[in-house]
Amino acid sequence: MSGSATPVIAQLVEAMRARAGSHPGFRPVHAKGIVCSGTFRGAPQARGVSRALHLQGQAVSTVMRFSNASGNPDVHDGLANARALAVKFQLPDSKSTDVLANSIEGFPARTPEEFLAFLRAQLPDPVTGQPAPGAVPRFLESHPAARAFVERLMQKPVSASYGQANYHAEHAFLFTAADGTRRFGRYRWMPEAGEAYLSPDDASKRSANFLREELESRLRNGPVAFRLLLQLASESDPTDDVTALWPADRPIVELGRLEV
Repeated sequence: MSGSATPVIAQLVEAMRARAGSHPGFRPVHAKGIVCSGTFRGAPQARGVSRALHLQGQAVSTVMRFSNASGNPDVHDGLANARALAVKFQLPDSKSTDVLANSIEGFPARTPEEFLAFLRAQLPDPVTGQPAPGAVPRFLESHPAARAFVERLMQKPVSASYGQANYHAEHAFLFTAADGTRRFGRYRWMPEAGEAYLSPDDASKRSANFLREELESRLRNGPVAFRLLLQLASESDPTDDVTALWPADRPIVELGRLEV
């Protein structure tokens, strides 16, 4: 309960809204985005790790949303923060399954309580209206996983295009193949056009909505494609800690291709 009778999820939403400002009718995070449709087709090797219906090779209709992490729907696209890709696979009998992924690998906090503390460190002082000096550095000093996450963010602070960013799922999922073999893995989307990023200074000179405008322009010339990959865990890799990255030498399996 984080020292309060209010459930931690409600406290998280409150902190998110306090950080982004009042924007009635919008979600507390990822408020700004663009919805697209597309088609996904599973790769042949996907059947070797999963018997899931959408990974068996047939064409599957999808709906996806690209977004900025901020809860402010009017945020400038040049602001350094994570971008996200959420894909819904539309299955028979009105069923669906989702893959949610961010442009930064991992997550800054392992537990809801840690994430709440991270958000509160970023809130403005009620007297000055400015972030409390030293609050974020103090939090990062005592939370090395959060510090490492922020360092990864600042290496690629602003995506030049929604269609030219890698997107990493934070959670590990257990995959079961047709023969019963079970392995944990983490999803990641890789853009076929390659990655492209901007410095905050260059990004600030662009249109406030340049990510949407760029994607719309790109789609007028044809589909935007991503490959869905799965990083497989070894027995020693933690599967219940979203802050822990697995070594880069872990096996990668291609699960399929998405056309936006």
